[in-house]
Amino acid sequence: MDEESAVQDSTPAGPWPAPGALLDEVPRDGGQEGPIIIANEFADVVVTRVYTRNGVRLDIWSPRRGTRVQLDAVELDCLSYQPTETFSAMLERTPGG
Repeated sequence: MDEESAVQDSTPAGPWPAPGALLDEVPRDGGQEGPIIIANEFADVVVTRVYTRNGVRLDIWSPRRGTRVQLDAVELDCLSYQPTETFSAMLERTPGG
């Protein structure tokens, strides 16, 4: 995908939601451009593709924690080859600690 297509196919980064904002406040358009909401009894995240001046990023927002991270393709690729133990160790850490 070329950069021009990425600009047309992505959502610009807007203002960050307030910490603890409710999922019901996230727009749902039902199409390819809307956010992806993944939730269970332990966590919920809102994932959106955004275009920044440095290229396309995956924006991952945790409404319960009020935290957010934007990952580029290299960072996402890095996640794909991590062993299960890496994620287990991350889950053992206290958030913010």
